[in-house]
Amino acid sequence: MLIETKLRPPELKRDLVARARLLRQLDGALAARLVVLSAPPGFGKSTLLGQWIASLKARDAAVGWLALDRDDDEIGRFLSYLVAALQRADPQVAPHVPALLQSSPVLPVDSVLTSIVNDLSHRTQPLFLILDDCQFLSSPEICRFLDALLAYAPASLHLVVATRGPLPFGLAHMRVRGQLINLDDMQLRFSLEETESLFQAAELRDLPLSDVVTLQHRTEGWVAGLQLASLSLEEPAGRAAFIRNFSGSHRDVAEFLTQDVLARQSPDLRDFLIKTSILSRISAPLADAVLGRDDSAAMLQAIEAANLFLIPLDRERHWFRYHHLFAEFLQAQLQEVGRGEIAKLHGRAADWLSANGLTSEAVAHALAAGDADRAAALVEDCAMPLIMASHLNTVRAWLGQLPPDLIARRPRLQLAEVWIQFHMSRPQEAARTLKSAKQSIVAAQAAGKLDRETQAALQAELCTLTVGVVSAADRSRTAARLADSWADAIPENRPFFKGTLGNINAFCHFSLGDLDGARILSLKARDSHGAAQSVFGVVYSDLILGLVEKAAGNLTGAAQFFARAIAAARRELGAGSYAEAMVAIFEVELLYEWCDLAGAERLLHTHRQIIEECGLVVHEMACKLHLARIAAARGRHDEAMAVLERAERLGIEKRYHRLTASALNDRVRLLLQRGDVQAARFALPARGVGGEGKKNAGLAALTPATEPEFMAQARVLIASAKPEAALKLLDRVADNVRRDGRLRRLSQVRALAAIASYQAGDALSALAAAVDAVSICAPQKALRTLVDEGQALREVIDFSRKRMPSWSGDTPTGQFLDRLMDEFGKPERGPTQSAHLRKGDPGFSPREIDVVQLLGIGHSNRDMAQALGMAPDTVKWHLKNIFGKLGVANRTQAVLRLQDIGLTLPQQPGP
Repeated sequence: MLIETKLRPPELKRDLVARARLLRQLDGALAARLVVLSAPPGFGKSTLLGQWIASLKARDAAVGWLALDRDDDEIGRFLSYLVAALQRADPQVAPHVPALLQSSPVLPVDSVLTSIVNDLSHRTQPLFLILDDCQFLSSPEICRFLDALLAYAPASLHLVVATRGPLPFGLAHMRVRGQLINLDDMQLRFSLEETESLFQAAELRDLPLSDVVTLQHRTEGWVAGLQLASLSLEEPAGRAAFIRNFSGSHRDVAEFLTQDVLARQSPDLRDFLIKTSILSRISAPLADAVLGRDDSAAMLQAIEAANLFLIPLDRERHWFRYHHLFAEFLQAQLQEVGRGEIAKLHGRAADWLSANGLTSEAVAHALAAGDADRAAALVEDCAMPLIMASHLNTVRAWLGQLPPDLIARRPRLQLAEVWIQFHMSRPQEAARTLKSAKQSIVAAQAAGKLDRETQAALQAELCTLTVGVVSAADRSRTAARLADSWADAIPENRPFFKGTLGNINAFCHFSLGDLDGARILSLKARDSHGAAQSVFGVVYSDLILGLVEKAAGNLTGAAQFFARAIAAARRELGAGSYAEAMVAIFEVELLYEWCDLAGAERLLHTHRQIIEECGLVVHEMACKLHLARIAAARGRHDEAMAVLERAERLGIEKRYHRLTASALNDRVRLLLQRGDVQAARFALPARGVGGEGKKNAGLAALTPATEPEFMAQARVLIASAKPEAALKLLDRVADNVRRDGRLRRLSQVRALAAIASYQAGDALSALAAAVDAVSICAPQKALRTLVDEGQALREVIDFSRKRMPSWSGDTPTGQFLDRLMDEFGKPERGPTQSAHLRKGDPGFSPREIDVVQLLGIGHSNRDMAQALGMAPDTVKWHLKNIFGKLGVANRTQAVLRLQDIGLTLPQQPGP
C-alpha cells in the first residue's frame, strides 16, 4: 500500500513570499527536459515547487508529485511510487503497470519503462513530474532507469527534481543539448525585496530597513535562517541586541544545523568540517596542511556534492568557503570539542598561507595563534596593498589586535594607523600618530637603518598623509596649498602616493568651489592610480568627478561617473566593498532627487553601516543628511529632526563646518514647514549663526561651506515677513555659486529667492527666479530640490506657469512640471497617531504623545527607547521638545505641569 501523503504537493502556508523571478525561470521547463533545484537544507526548494505547482494547476497543467525518502532507494518501491505520481497527473499513463509490478515474479523494469514512454507519446500537452528530495536516491538500477527515461521519453514529459546532494543520473549531456535548467543556492537565496516581504508577512512591518539589510547580510539570503530570525523578533524588546548578535551559534539556527545537517554526516566528515571552519577560505592543500592529512580534495568534493553550505570561489573549484552562519555554527562546535587545538590549527594555517604568498590571510591566523611579533611583521608587508584596495576595515581590525607598544616601535605600522584614522575622520588622532611616525623615521634614518629608496618612499607617504590629515580637519585651503607645493616632490615611481595626493587636492578644490580645478586634478590622479593598479584610488577619482558634475547641475553625468566607479569596485573587489559604499552613498542623493524614495532608502541602508564604521566625514555627512531627508519625505519629521541635530553635533565635534551648516539649513526648513518659526529663529544663534537683527550678519564669511547658513537665515527672514532682507542674502549666495558654475546650489538658492520675491509682491523677480530654478532642474529631472520647498514654492510655480507659454502642453518642461505638481500633491506618509491626549494639548506631535504617555507612568529613557523602538538619543530629543512646550526643566516638573493644565494620561502606554 502506498503512502498517500508522499504523492501530495506540500501544503502552502498563507502569506508566503511570492518569488516571481524564480517562478518565471521554472516556467522555462516547457523548453527543457530536466529542471534541477540543488541547494542545502532550508533554501525553500519544496516551498518554491509547491508555489509553482499551484500556478501550473491554475493553468490546467498535468502535474505529478513524489516526495522521496530513504526507503525509496529500492527499484521496485521507487517504480511503484513513480507510476502512482504519473497517474495523479494523467490516469491514462501506464494504467496496467501497478498490477504488473505486483504480479510479476521478476521485476519488469524494461516493460515499465516501455509502457510509460509509449503512453506519454500520445500526449500533446506537457506533463510535469516532480521528484523532491532526490538526494536519497543512489541505487544503480534507479540511476539507469532515470537516465533511460530522460533519453527516450517524448517532449511532453518534463522532469523536475529537487535535491540537497548529488543526483543519481548524469547532467552533462542534458546541459550540452540545452535541455537543462539548474537553480542552485545562489539563485534560491532571498533578495532584499523578498526578505522585506518575509518580515512583513511575519507581522514585522515596523522593522527598520537597516535591520532588514543587516539580517539579509548575516544570513546571505538563507531562507531558513531568516525565518528562524523572524520568530525571535516578534517581541520588540531586545530586537536590537538580537540582530546585533545573530549568528550561527544562535539557539534556533544551531539546533536546525545540528539536527538537520551535522548529525547526518560521518564522524570523519564532521571532524573535517569543524576544524576547517577556522579558515575564511579553504583549498585542499591548505586543509591538508592545517589538519595533517592528504585526502582533503576528496573531502571537499564530498562536502560540495552533499550541498553542505560550501560555496565555490572560482570556476576551477580550487577555493571554497562555508556559508557565514554555517561557519559560525562550526566554530562554536570547535570551541566545545577542540578548544585545545585552536591555536595550533591557526599557527599551521599562518605557516602555509605565508609560505604561499597569501600574507594578508596569514595575518589573521597569526593573531589568532597569539604570535603578535609575527603578525606585526606580516601586517607591515601587506597593509599598503590592502589600503590601495580599500580594505581599510581589515587593516584597522589587525592594528586593533596588536599591542600599542609594538606599533609604536614600527613606523610602517604607525603610518598604516594614520591611513585608518584619516579615513575614519579622526584628524586629531591622526596628527598625533603622524608626528610620532615622523620621529620614529628620523630616528631610524639617524641610526642608518633606512636605505635611500626606503627613505624616499617614506617621505612620499608622509607628504601624502600630512595633506590628507589637514584636509580631514576641514582645512581645504591649507591642504590644497600644501598639495600644490609638494606635488612635484612625489617620485614618479610612487604613483599611488602621487594619485592620492592628487585626489585629496581635487576634493579640496571641489569643496572650495573650484570645479574646473577639481576636474583636472581628478583626471590626473586617476591616471596615477591606474598606473599603481589601485582600484580604491581610481574609484575615488571617479567619485570626485561625479561630485563635480552633481555640483554643476549635471545629475546625469554624475550618475555615469558613479556607475563607472561602482562597476570598477565590484569588478575588482566584489559587491559590498568600502570602495563601492563610498560612491553609493552619493548615488542615494540622485535617486532621492529623482523621487525614487524607496530605491534611495534601500541603497542607503545597504551601505550605511560600513560608512558609519569607517568613512571620511564627507561620506558620514552625506549619510546622515540622506537619512534625515528621506525620513522627512516619508513624513517621519521627528526622526528627521533627531538625525539632523545629531549631524550638527557631529559636525561641531569633528570641526567639520560644512556638515553643521548643511544639517542646520535642513533643520530650519523642517521647523518652518511645521510652523515653528520661534524654534527656527533660535536655532541659528544657538549654532553661532548671525541672527536677523544684526545688520549684514555673517556676509563677510561667505564660503561654499557656509552658504547653507545664509540660506537658513534667509528662510527665517522669509518666515518673519522680511523677504527683502532675505533676498539680499540670497543674491550674495547666488553671485558666489553662479561665478563658480555650481548650478545645483544655484537652483536651490533661486527657488528660495522665488518664494521671497513672491512674498514681497515683486511678481517679475519671482517669475525670473522661478524660471532660473526650473530651467536648471527640468533637464535633469531634479524634483526634490523644488518639492522640498513645499507649498510656498508650489504657489510660485503655479503663478509662473500661467505666465510662461513654454511651461504648458506636451513640452519637456511642461511634462516635468506636471510631474512636479503631482509630487507636490502627494501627502506625506507619517506615523498614525496611536493615542490622544485630552484637554489642553500643547501641540505635541504623535511621537511626542507616545513619549508623554510613558513619561506619565514613570518609564526611564531606556525603557522608552525599547518600548517605542527608538534610539536613546531620539528619546532625549523628544523629551527636550516636550519640556520646552511645557516650560519645564525636568521630568518631575513635566508630570506636574501636565496635571496642572488638566491633561489626563492613560494608565498604560499606547504605542
